[in-house]
Amino acid sequence: MRLNLEAKTKEQELVKVYLEENASETLAEKINNGTPFEKDGKTLINKKTLDGFMKYASSEARKLASKGANSACVEDKVVYGWAVHYFEEESIEGTLFNEDGTEYKPAPKTMPAKVKTVEPKKPEQRQPTLFDFMEPESPEPEVNNENDDDEDEQPSQEEIDEILAEIAEEEKADTEPEKPVSPIWQKYQELQKEHSDRILLYRVGDFYEVFGDNAVNLSDELGLTLTGRDFGLTSRVPMIGFPYHAADNYLRKIIQKHKVAIAETPDDVKLLPEPEKDFDELTEEEMREFDGDMEEPKDLDDEPDDGFDASAFDKTALCKLDEIFGDKLTLR
Repeated sequence: MRLNLEAKTKEQELVKVYLEENASETLAEKINNGTPFEKDGKTLINKKTLDGFMKYASSEARKLASKGANSACVEDKVVYGWAVHYFEEESIEGTLFNEDGTEYKPAPKTMPAKVKTVEPKKPEQRQPTLFDFMEPESPEPEVNNENDDDEDEQPSQEEIDEILAEIAEEEKADTEPEKPVSPIWQKYQELQKEHSDRILLYRVGDFYEVFGDNAVNLSDELGLTLTGRDFGLTSRVPMIGFPYHAADNYLRKIIQKHKVAIAETPDDVKLLPEPEKDFDELTEEEMREFDGDMEEPKDLDDEPDDGFDASAFDKTALCKLDEIFGDKLTLR
């Protein structure tokens, strides 16, 4: 009887010949067509090959071998008996096929993920403190501000840049060492305080300089550009200046409205005299510097012409009047 088996080696050919000569019709049917086999909930066709038998025979031979031996001597009739049992027994699994003839490939087994159990930590035993016996503070009531929006408004990029700039300035101010105040400014303030009723011109090199509020006022009066000088303060101090060789021109203008003090050096301060005024510019109070109060001139017709007595006038007053009026003064 011809069997549908493929012999790849000489040993397999001997087994095939034995089965063809000794197999029953039932065994030949199982070898050629296979047997039904249930696996993974499916009905499959179990077909066996000579390759599968050789693996089966090797496992059976190991069972007969001495303990620790790698080989065993088995008689031919025993091997042929194993062949009949291998192909006859339907529970021995060979090569499984689907009903459509394709080889069955079992689905890969997925190992269930191990769930890592974490044991809860036991509470630490500690010594109770005084705070454990204190009553907890009552929470502050929440303030419901109806004007607040449900969602916080996100600041714009411009606002973020301004905030970052302010932070950078604050950090810069904190890290920068404080500059010492210039000794020129310290001395100028000291001298200006001593002569608070005057404008102080401070000689710096080839220039006379004025600082602060006086510089702001004089810049408009003299038509000079208002600048600033760094004296180590948080901001620059307003300043004007003019060269010493042009001082006469500027001083004439300044002393018309202000009293002036000039500091050629920190220890050499000169007070400029006030300019002489014309008689028409004298105030009544200045006129009272003469001896006695001024009186309205009387009408000459109301007084008798009994001659002029110069001794009746104070000599100092006559000298002052002569300086002012000169030839225009006529005494009657």
